[in-house]
Amino acid sequence: MKAATGFVRTVVIAAILIPQAAAAAAPKSPAHKAPYDVNWYLHPQKLVDVGGRRLNIVCTGTGAPTVILEAGLVADSSAWGLVQPVVSRRTKVCSYDRAGLGFSDAAGAPRDAAAIVRDLHTLLLGAKVAPPYVLVGWSSGGLYTRLYQYRFPKDVVGLVEVDPDSEFEPDNAKIVSAVMRTTPQWYKQQMQGLYKQFDDCAANLPAGPCALFPGLTAYRARQRAAGCPVISPADCALAELRGEHLNRASLWKDEGLELEATHRSANEVRMAARPYGDLPLIVLTDSEEGDIDKSGHPISIPAQRAMWVAKNRAHERIARLSSRGAHFVVADSPHAIPLSHPYVVVSAIEEIVDQARAQTH
Repeated sequence: MKAATGFVRTVVIAAILIPQAAAAAAPKSPAHKAPYDVNWYLHPQKLVDVGGRRLNIVCTGTGAPTVILEAGLVADSSAWGLVQPVVSRRTKVCSYDRAGLGFSDAAGAPRDAAAIVRDLHTLLLGAKVAPPYVLVGWSSGGLYTRLYQYRFPKDVVGLVEVDPDSEFEPDNAKIVSAVMRTTPQWYKQQMQGLYKQFDDCAANLPAGPCALFPGLTAYRARQRAAGCPVISPADCALAELRGEHLNRASLWKDEGLELEATHRSANEVRMAARPYGDLPLIVLTDSEEGDIDKSGHPISIPAQRAMWVAKNRAHERIARLSSRGAHFVVADSPHAIPLSHPYVVVSAIEEIVDQARAQTH
């Protein structure tokens, strides 16, 4: 009966998620006005030794299960600034800075999923954050949360995957070469160029092409704006701090190693895989239009569309691994769903927390 009940509850959340997705796209959406304590992210909250280096963890709220937030590439705990405060009204929530990010010490190699899962497990033990956990993984964080579940299944009572990387990722080199009539090697060369930009940033920050992501350019623009007139003083302080962090060679080194380890990380998840049974699980995917870069990206728009379709199918496969799995495409959403549509992420987390609590009674 529990599985049947969970299925009904999961169907109901579709009615919650879709209207909120549409609402969050509006300029005056409440999702963009969620209050939070900026001091959570302006200063280290708790530095925990994980074996000769320290990681920063930010825990708020009370209750069980504890929600663990794992961000994507070049994103630290502040990426959850619009999600964590809301969820912490319902239960305990912890975000953290992976090695090299935010206030955490750099690690160097290796930076694959296995190494990151070891870090997270050691961090949670050292910080005395006890299971059960609901793990939330965004982007590359999806690989890390899912490997964590495979390694420590008794500790994890639910998963929320937010536009995650996965072991079912398609061969984008073949997709791009078929659509653009190039060779698979051309796509691989584009990726190698991205790896090189990370390396250049780590080796020579002042001259390196470090504006890899729109967010970094925005942060620097805000720093130059006298008094940051278009954002609040709290957001201005956070933007300035993020700008400083993004100008650290250690960040680009560790994140470059993470990026280069993506295929190895996916393989680690694939090799560790086992049935999820009736584990509560929601997978969120960004919208096709939100996923496409129309600003001179070397990959053509038709090829990007084909890549999105393949990614969407991969996300469906993740959802089917659990008898309680559900998959939703978030309308009008870019890849950064926690920043653009935080209340959709909040709704998904709260649904999984409720399902996990129901299973324990």
